[in-house]
Amino acid sequence: MDTSSVNPFRINSSTLREHIGTLIAGPADPQKHFVISQTSYGVLYDLAAHIKASCGADPRPVCLCALDKAVVTAALLASLAGGPTLILPYAFDLPVLEELRQRTNFGCVVSDGERPVPAGVGCLVPRADQSVWRPADMAGAAALDTEWLRLFTGGSTGTPQMWTKTVRNLLAESLSIVRHFEVTPSDRILATVAPNHIYGLLYAILAPLLASAAVAGQTPSFPSEMEAALIQSEATILISVPAHYRALGGHPIQAPALRLAFSSAGMLAEEDGTAFSTQTGVPVVEVYGSTETGGIAERVRARGEFDFKPFPPIDISIEGDRLALRSDYLSPELQLRTDGYFMIADRVRAAAGDRFALLGRLDGIVKVGGQRVDLEAVRQSLKNQPGVRDAAVLSLPVAGGRQNQIVALVASDADDFQLEASALQTLAPYARPRSIKVVAQIPMTAAGKIDRKTIAAMFEGKSI
Repeated sequence: MDTSSVNPFRINSSTLREHIGTLIAGPADPQKHFVISQTSYGVLYDLAAHIKASCGADPRPVCLCALDKAVVTAALLASLAGGPTLILPYAFDLPVLEELRQRTNFGCVVSDGERPVPAGVGCLVPRADQSVWRPADMAGAAALDTEWLRLFTGGSTGTPQMWTKTVRNLLAESLSIVRHFEVTPSDRILATVAPNHIYGLLYAILAPLLASAAVAGQTPSFPSEMEAALIQSEATILISVPAHYRALGGHPIQAPALRLAFSSAGMLAEEDGTAFSTQTGVPVVEVYGSTETGGIAERVRARGEFDFKPFPPIDISIEGDRLALRSDYLSPELQLRTDGYFMIADRVRAAAGDRFALLGRLDGIVKVGGQRVDLEAVRQSLKNQPGVRDAAVLSLPVAGGRQNQIVALVASDADDFQLEASALQTLAPYARPRSIKVVAQIPMTAAGKIDRKTIAAMFEGKSI
């Protein structure tokens, strides 16, 4: 499968420049709220003007330590209008900021409140009464292929990987989201994922901004909070992650205005998506992609779609069990082939209708005792057992690091949970976990992904 011809759905440069001009021109309706019941579009642009006036003369990047959606969006606008490149840290604590300053040499911190910052670095909390957005003052709009921001894959394993996103990367994907899912000015978006992660940034900040839509200020994570926020904000679109859909399982949800629900940052369990759709009548759109690649494909299992369909602007090529893609969303650090394609680290199988099935990551296949083990297959064996709500399976080095051992974390509400003797009989002896711990909930990162670093620490020092 190869769609190597010119893709008619790819957004051309002139269209992207038109949208930059529209954004820099200022708000079409200054009185309309961007953040529901909190921040108007007019105030949003004045916040951006304060950031631009305070940081625009310094060529160094600015570290954006904010969860407030108005401050995040204002910083993006200031940067787009010729302001500084933005660093979106994976955490806001002082040791992380000090480490990131060494890596990026950022000059100041823009925040939604006073916070500890590295010595010699100022902290700007933008105010709408300090500057007024005047399009004539915003000369020097960023070029399409210049760096707009840098963000991270997260802190779950080792040193987080930093990725650059250009203006083209982010605007092309955000505009494609608006068009593909028909986001309109009447939409109201609620996100349970923070805006300093690529998924939240695209779906809950940039896409609403381009569509002149509104966003809920809160970022709920507990079931009762999520239901209250859905009702209070009259949300029409929900942006969430598998861990939160799992938490909602069986919870009575009222979301009368909801028309779209998204899940990303990991694989959504079929039963969790089904439970949500049954409760609300709204099918869940699963988005497959990564920080560095952007969105790649979608599926809606409530409509009988078990394989993924590439988004229209994405060109894919399946070569053996590998997926290569060509896209305007690829971070510039990625090493592309001469034909412009990038080979991703997931195994796939071609399916009918130009779709593909995901078979798991290449790094999910490990060697144990010289034998190949698929960690996802082990996880599914555990999840299929009565009383198991979720499971996480890791391969950890034994003493000396020359061999691997498989360990597993099982989420169960039963205090006396015991794995049935037959549970892993479908697995070869070398593929069976050597240690299994039972917990109430699998640890997750802020991005809604399994926190492998925390899980590994739970087994640290345990020789098997």
